[in-house]
Amino acid sequence: MPSASHPSLSSALASIEEQFDLSKIKLQGILDRFRERMVYGLQNHGAAMAMIPSYVTGTPDGSEKGVYLALDLGGTNLRVCEVTLGGEGKVSMKQEKYKVSDQLKTGPVENLFDYIAASVAKFLKDFSSAAPQNPQDGPLLMGFTFSFPVEQTAIDRGTLISWTKGFSCPGAVGLEVVQLLQGCLDRQHVPVRVNALVNDTVGALLAHAYHAKGALLGAIFGTGTNGAYVEAVERIGKMNAAHAHGEETMIINTEWGGFDDERAALLITLFDNTVDRTAIRPRHHAFEKMISGMYLGEVVRTVLIHLVDSLHLFQGFSSELLNKQYGFDTAYVSAVLADKKPSNSADSPTRLVLVDTLGIKAEHVAEGDVETVKAVCKIVGRRAARLSSVAIAATLQHTGHDQHRGGAELQESDYIDIGCDGSVYEFLPYFEEWVREALRDLVGEGAEKRVRMALAKDGSGVGAALCALQAKKQHDRMLARSNTI
Repeated sequence: MPSASHPSLSSALASIEEQFDLSKIKLQGILDRFRERMVYGLQNHGAAMAMIPSYVTGTPDGSEKGVYLALDLGGTNLRVCEVTLGGEGKVSMKQEKYKVSDQLKTGPVENLFDYIAASVAKFLKDFSSAAPQNPQDGPLLMGFTFSFPVEQTAIDRGTLISWTKGFSCPGAVGLEVVQLLQGCLDRQHVPVRVNALVNDTVGALLAHAYHAKGALLGAIFGTGTNGAYVEAVERIGKMNAAHAHGEETMIINTEWGGFDDERAALLITLFDNTVDRTAIRPRHHAFEKMISGMYLGEVVRTVLIHLVDSLHLFQGFSSELLNKQYGFDTAYVSAVLADKKPSNSADSPTRLVLVDTLGIKAEHVAEGDVETVKAVCKIVGRRAARLSSVAIAATLQHTGHDQHRGGAELQESDYIDIGCDGSVYEFLPYFEEWVREALRDLVGEGAEKRVRMALAKDGSGVGAALCALQAKKQHDRMLARSNTI
């Protein structure tokens, strides 16, 4: 807590810290609710925390070799990748981006998918070293990361539920996207078969599993938050077990950003409610709005404006940008938390954010104001990390990985690998440290020590290619089983 000459500022900060504080007892209550919602989502369709079967029934172990394509559609650019798996967890990749025009985003869906197929053909011609030269060579296999709401029914089947991100091609909702793309590829004689429809969170898990020779959980802490983990098929009550084709495990895309939209366990502050009430989708993804990079800066900004209006900060003055919704970017939170300079330093990163970036007049920013902004960023950032730990702890407990029956000395097989992607995990100072602090509260020091968290990048590229690999392995196993019957 920063020192403050004005006693009411100390009281105001103490009140804010109390509202954001998640003690071990409070955190345990949220964890209990999270585990309950996991079980509910596995049994029931339509849950806010959807627990979606991915139809991916295993993870790579790092020994696999081969060349696979990945296709990533989700915004302004289309990305095509050729991923070479070298074994021993080694990956090399060629990639190219192709711009998707506004006309393609809003015109006939056939035009969009014809363009995608043509882009894949151009990539193979210009960059690929593995494109089939003869029909007998067979097509290259490709994983398709389609970053829009999809109802997935098989590893290579899914129908579009709705467009987002500026796309609005008419008549596309309800269409089977893999079949649509495959038809365009076939008509253009592109030697590629789309054998996997990929969620980027599932891809993050697969990408980390290949590097780490196995993994339990892939977690995204970035603009949004989500996780995917390995579940026993027998526990997925809402899915016909026959869809697993005899496999014992399946990756579940939790969609945990939607946890507790009912607000039964989350402790919503007045600042959270302001952020939610003014968001594009109020009362939606409350958990995500307390954790993710899309909203963390806005939560901080809302607290700072409260302190300005209470005449505790900047002498009651603000600026046009600080007054603007989302004007305090989460990148500024990271810069403030990384600030090691004295608060009275003219080149303190915090002071530079306030004066040079946000436009608050220098004479209105006292040393105590810099300390206060640092304190608010720490309060909000630490809560985000402690809430993030709930999702990890719930997955450990749900899968039984919080238990350790080995000796005092940990063996390689005792470790639990978790791949994390996203700007909050990568760039927010102290994030992993605060997550681990909370994990010790929730699952104990022994289990926390066994957790290995590491950056898992490019779930939509490398992960999609690995999903194509997994789809081939599953297909081959299914054929082998059918041939023995």
